[in-house]
Amino acid sequence: MPSISLFSSRRHWLACAVASMCTLAPAAWAGPSQTIAVAHARGVTQVPAKPLRVVVYDLGALDAMQALGIPVAGVPKLQWPDYLSGYADARYTVAGSLFEPDYEALSRIRPDLVIVGGRSAGKFELLSKIAPTLDFTVNPQQMLADMERNVTALAGLYGKQAQGQALMAQVQQEVGALRAVAGKAAPGVLLMAINEKIMPQAPGARFGFLFDVFGAPSLLTAKDVPARGGPAFGFDDLAKLQPQWIYVIDRNTATGSAPGGGAIVPSTQVFDNAQVRGTPAGQKNQVVFLDPKGWYLMGSAGPTAMLRNVAQLKKAYAAAR
Repeated sequence: MPSISLFSSRRHWLACAVASMCTLAPAAWAGPSQTIAVAHARGVTQVPAKPLRVVVYDLGALDAMQALGIPVAGVPKLQWPDYLSGYADARYTVAGSLFEPDYEALSRIRPDLVIVGGRSAGKFELLSKIAPTLDFTVNPQQMLADMERNVTALAGLYGKQAQGQALMAQVQQEVGALRAVAGKAAPGVLLMAINEKIMPQAPGARFGFLFDVFGAPSLLTAKDVPARGGPAFGFDDLAKLQPQWIYVIDRNTATGSAPGGGAIVPSTQVFDNAQVRGTPAGQKNQVVFLDPKGWYLMGSAGPTAMLRNVAQLKKAYAAAR
């Protein structure tokens, strides 16, 4: 019975918080009268031109906003990539996590725009009741098109269209250069590692943009990947494939925590074993430990993250020649 009471009180508090913020919005949150129609993953939303108090729960959008010099008021709490570490500064209000907004913090910020995407996209409907909200989720299979949509929208809101166009031109050029090199590489295997647990990623999967966007050939197709709840994929399975390239995403190093609160075992240590060393990839020093935060946290969804990830892969392929 106590747990039911606690749940009810939390739900009542949330309803009151949202209701009170919505009531205050027209008077207390009044912003610029001019609005701009912005296209995003959920359709089109009218947004104030040059919004002043922007809360961002989508890391790809935050990446783009930093690159374009766009002001931010609130951010989620997380283990920041080094190039975004400035958002840990006290001048940015912590407005919750990537999964759960802090509604008290939002009531203090009184945002005139909220941006969600990916992990935070599930809160779109609720946040839309508080302020104009954009969903900048990026589909891994159409990453460049979705990134261009997001960068173009942000640049347009602040009159920075030329900067946005130049940024996306640079991204398109660098990705094209990578595809020309990656397409000539021998097929490889992409693995997400959670300590000793390794999970293969095929084209079309969450991190399959290595193949779908960057052009690296894959040894595996979707039908080769074990179904969820089925037999686990292990290092013996990897050894049987004899890949020329092994690409690794270290989930725990990216987040700074291991499931269940255990110790983090870095992938560089996990993959230092006989099965990996016996593969062509191991023998040729073609095991690439992808930037954990750039891949797992950012998902290459922001222009700077993508450019950094592209540069790492180009360096790995150049070293193999």
